[in-house]
Formats: sequence, C-alpha cells, structure tokens
Amino acid sequence: MINIIVACDQNKLIGKNGKLPWDIKEDWDYFLKTTQKGILIMGRHCYDEFEDHAKNRDVIALSRNSDHTFPYAHKASNLAESLKMAGDFSGKTIWICGGRGIYEEALPLADRMYLTEINAEYSGNIYFPAWEKHFRKEVFSESLQTDSVELTFRILSK
Repeated sequence: MINIIVACDQNKLIGKNGKLPWDIKEDWDYFLKTTQKGILIMGRHCYDEFEDHAKNRDVIALSRNSDHTFPYAHKASNLAESLKMAGDFSGKTIWICGGRGIYEEALPLADRMYLTEINAEYSGNIYFPAWEKHFRKEVFSESLQTDSVELTFRILSK
C-alpha cells in the first residue's frame, strides 16, 4: 500500500526554505508513530530535516545529483525508482513524505492520504498541490487542541 503523509496550514503551506514552518510536538509525534513500521520515501530537503530519525527507519531519499549520498538512507534518483526499491521491503507500507514535487507525482499513485490540517497560518514558500480530485472519501477524522493550535488528523482514500 502507498500512503501520502503530510501536514499543512490552512493555506496548504508545507514548507519554508526546505524545512517545516512550524514546530508542533503533537504533529511530529503523530508522524513518527504513524510511519514507524513503513518504508519512507522523501526528497533531499525532507531527509536533511529527518536524518537523525532515519538511523532507526527504512528510508529511501531522492536526489538527481549522482554525487549526493545519504548516511542512513537508500538513494533513488526519482519516484519510480524509489517505489521499485520499496517493493524489496516486503510487506512494509510505503509512506510518501514530501516534498512538493514528490507529493504531486505520487497523488495519482497513492491509495490513502494522511493529512494533518493545522488551524493556523504560517509564512513559507512551499505549498501542497491540489489533492481533492484524488482523495474524495474521508475514512477517519479527529481533532486535537494543543497548547498553541488545533490539529485535525484526517485519513482520506480514493
């Protein structure tokens, strides 16, 4: 199964200069718990932010730069190659973790989307692509009020 996992603010913002624009413990904990037994596919910027956690995970990081290496991840040059590699991890759920271009390419391929909506507005420069035509059915929804913001965890399918 291929899943997309993403958090965005109320304007679909997902990034600021290669990093998350927020630091919300509950969102991070949810991501780590939800993806813990899967194979994670992510771009170079996402990997850079995730590297400390990659030591204990199965990760495939994408880079078109043939010289780029990832200390705790397998490397692929594109999404198709990474999905083929992920198939070698038999029985593991595949998690598409970003960035924007990878999300856009994965939307038609994924079975489910785990969407965390942050009820706030942040500044940044990377937005999640339109997903509504791909995922029309809500399977699960739960809201959580943190000390600083309300989060809505949604699982969507096709």
